Amino acid sequence: MNKNCIILHIPHSSLVIPKEALQQYDKSFLQEELLLMTDRYTDELFSLPYSSIVFPYSRLFCDVERFRDDAKEEMLQKGMGAVYTRTHNNIEFRKLLPEEKPRILTGYYDVHHQRFEQLVSEKLKKYNEALIIDCHSFNPFPLPHENDKSERADICIGADDFHTDKRLAEYFRTSFETKGYTVKINSPFAGSIVPLKYYEKNKNVQSVMIELNRALYMNAKGEKLENFEKLKNDIADIICGYSVK
Repeated sequence: MNKNCIILHIPHSSLVIPKEALQQYDKSFLQEELLLMTDRYTDELFSLPYSSIVFPYSRLFCDVERFRDDAKEEMLQKGMGAVYTRTHNNIEFRKLLPEEKPRILTGYYDVHHQRFEQLVSEKLKKYNEALIIDCHSFNPFPLPHENDKSERADICIGADDFHTDKRLAEYFRTSFETKGYTVKINSPFAGSIVPLKYYEKNKNVQSVMIELNRALYMNAKGEKLENFEKLKNDIADIICGYSVK
């Protein structure tokens, strides 16, 4: 695989909410939600010499990994569609005027996905392949809105039936295990993102999700642990190791 075809997709690392949107939120819930729902530091942990696309705003403002079409998004019933209105424990914490949601989708969600699709298209044109690595983290304990309540491993590898070659998922599973981490496939979260233009249409667009248990690198207050640099180095070794295979 040509290492230049790799794209690091980092959608949930930001704590930023646009100033003009802050009035939408009940501030008494905001800090807890940011702590629980942000994949904090994933932009640092996956800082590698490959193409990357980082969404610069909090998922509490706009979640670019949800379906834009409400009819397709199962999390909408929990107030966590592309534009969140409820907390992790189903408390309403955000009120939107009728015109605000379309504006957010057009001005932020669509812009991100246009950039993402364009980057994938460029890789296909130049190298006839693209490998998306979807970079996330998760809480060490299940939150009320999450469906998978099983015991959590150190690493979750998300695989898609169409876009994740079995050898790709197996490489990341065995590589993390070799470095001493426990690993599950598609638990607690499953799948991996692909632009809709190519979804289930082009197998040359490969995608794999890497989810990190936050207990590996930060405490309950969001502060980095001593293990942070080791984890970062292990991630670099594993991803760079695949890119030269």
